[in-house]
Amino acid sequence: MQFLSPNDPKFMGKTDSESIQNAINAAESGPIRTVSIPRFCARTGAEEWIIDKSILLPSNITVILDDCHLTLKKDVYENVFRNKNMYTDISTKAEGKQRGIRIIGFGNAIIDGGEGNDLTEATSMKDGRPSIRNNNFILLHNVDDYVIENITFLSMRWWAINQICCTHGRLENLHFDNVKLIRNQDGIDLRIGCSHIYINNISGRCGDDVVALSAFAGSKERELLLVEGMEPDIHDVTIKNVCADTNYSLVAIRNTDGAKMYRIFVENIKDPGGIYGPRSVVRIGENLYFKERSSILGETHDIYVKGVYSKNRLTVVIGGSLCDSHISDIYADGTSMSAISTYAIDTYLEQKKMYCWGGVTMQNVVFDNIHYNGTAGHQNEEWMNKPGTYFPGAALDFRSMRDEDYFKNVIFRDVFTREGIEPYIACDKVTPDIRN
Repeated sequence: MQFLSPNDPKFMGKTDSESIQNAINAAESGPIRTVSIPRFCARTGAEEWIIDKSILLPSNITVILDDCHLTLKKDVYENVFRNKNMYTDISTKAEGKQRGIRIIGFGNAIIDGGEGNDLTEATSMKDGRPSIRNNNFILLHNVDDYVIENITFLSMRWWAINQICCTHGRLENLHFDNVKLIRNQDGIDLRIGCSHIYINNISGRCGDDVVALSAFAGSKERELLLVEGMEPDIHDVTIKNVCADTNYSLVAIRNTDGAKMYRIFVENIKDPGGIYGPRSVVRIGENLYFKERSSILGETHDIYVKGVYSKNRLTVVIGGSLCDSHISDIYADGTSMSAISTYAIDTYLEQKKMYCWGGVTMQNVVFDNIHYNGTAGHQNEEWMNKPGTYFPGAALDFRSMRDEDYFKNVIFRDVFTREGIEPYIACDKVTPDIRN
């Protein structure tokens, strides 16, 4: 295979980032469209490349991380990789769409946040700082036909991989290690306008959601970054084989303010019982993160979840609305509180300046092969249970429901619990239709 190398003397710049960018620029204008970054950096003699400026990727480029270690320089506000057209005048136009970007690791390929910086969601766009998106390791916007695979991400500064209005992507064999817990250390994020994306074999530990699908139509992201002719919906996404530890969800699927979420396929999602323990293994919808309202019936549909395994807290949590969907093979063990739940404490979140509550409206949904063998070991955590109240655990927990919520044609088949535990606990608004 022919490739260009940033170690080539004719590409060597004053910094490691400049050397890599020079090689990529040459590939863009020449017949060889592949750049390979080796472990050894000839410019410094080190087995590490220090990134002090975002590396901009053109269309139809392959970047090979050949057993190399890329580390963001301390205190810089930069991505490691970003597609070239983002933040240009054509970024949200059809002519700004880029295609054919590949970032592929071989051996022990590492992207590392290093010692970090002071950029957070709270300081984003304040006192001369840029957007928090500058803390994404890989930031793609309006990109079609792309691949990210075989990479370890260390010390995330915020979300590791952020995709906005991206289509036909494949993310596979990715490992995350947040090292030190800071706020919002997501692994993979799909934002407004993303579709036809395959995610497989994801492992490690994140400080926040491992894989998050967030169609938040009321956000400034829609105003600033939604591509002309695109809807803010997220659809046709497959997520398979996720085994990771986190403080929040392994897979989070959320849409608000009229954006739709549909044809989402989720399979084999496991909580390994790490040092954090997720609040939920899979989350579908949430009565939060909206400007005007959460999702209503018909906006979240055709969600297929199969094979979810928990050892902590909540297993599958549902909020907002859900219809025409199928959830099966759910196994709640360890200290888990339930297998299927709508629970969320009714509270005012000062940081977000909004209320949060539980509850879901569902229609034409089938749940089957649901197992609860947990010990309800988180009764005194307010996000799991109202402190001071007794909750023995249940396969189905529908204590949290809004006045307007209802179930229509919602069937629960083959629901199993350990001895002495009832199959469901519900408020007076719903009565689950259980068919064993």
